[in-house]
Amino acid sequence: MKTRCHIVGPGAMGGLFAFRLKAAGFDVSLIGRCRGIRQQELTLLAEAGGQTAVFTIEGPDAKGPIHLLWITTKSYSALEAATTLSHRFTPETVIVTLGNGMGYHERLSELVSGKLIGGSTTAGCSSPSENIRKLAGEGQTRLGWWDGTKAPPEWLAELRKAPWFGDWELNIEKSLLEKLAINSIINPMTALMNITNGELVDDPYKTTLHCAINEVASILHWSGHNEIAENLPQRVFNVIGDTASNSSSMRIDRQRHTQTEHEEILGHLLESFGETTTLEKPATPLLSEWLNALRQPYPNQ
Repeated sequence: MKTRCHIVGPGAMGGLFAFRLKAAGFDVSLIGRCRGIRQQELTLLAEAGGQTAVFTIEGPDAKGPIHLLWITTKSYSALEAATTLSHRFTPETVIVTLGNGMGYHERLSELVSGKLIGGSTTAGCSSPSENIRKLAGEGQTRLGWWDGTKAPPEWLAELRKAPWFGDWELNIEKSLLEKLAINSIINPMTALMNITNGELVDDPYKTTLHCAINEVASILHWSGHNEIAENLPQRVFNVIGDTASNSSSMRIDRQRHTQTEHEEILGHLLESFGETTTLEKPATPLLSEWLNALRQPYPNQ
């Protein structure tokens, strides 16, 4: 029997994972903003070719239990999206969240009595039109229980066969923190300087890049995450190399004058992360300048 799942956030990443989960044998429905239930044809474009499938798109007013909910919205919308659907949750409902940033997982976990799976993905996907999703990079997707205390779900066996699935993490928070650290460097810098990821290592940007890496590493050392701090430079350069031609999501949001995830990424790192540490917090003038700039309203707004 197929595992039934819903995906809220039918944009680029939601569409990508709809195809991925369908290919893995899941019975997939998407949840959108419009009321009612409709069928929508989506096409996923990739280097190896394209594929087309028809998915059910449910509105927020739809009824029926949700047993497995994948959240692929922007991180600032994740909690609201889950809360809106909570009337459809059962005592066994599991949430999987793939959003950027941190600071919202605890409240999501409370909605489903601890049955939250955190996810970290390096996949890249865009949505050039309503019905088209374009894969920019397969990446790797890691999952794990947020509280790290339960055995993997039975449906994980199907995902392990997929080429895009990385690992089941016993400590997914560590993976999410590593991604947060990388995103706190690449996303704000590319967004504010309006450059691709690959341009970060070119003149005149590379000196600023090294400064940002050092400031993020100092926060990680201060909070006791020495291993992540020591591996950070290499991980940052690996991501830049793997996504050289890509634009970060924050850069795209800035170009469109839409809300960015700066609070859940850089804001969390600078203002919420490590708040129980008693040592004096290291100075981060460059990162603080970036956060202040990202908090300014767009011109004519």
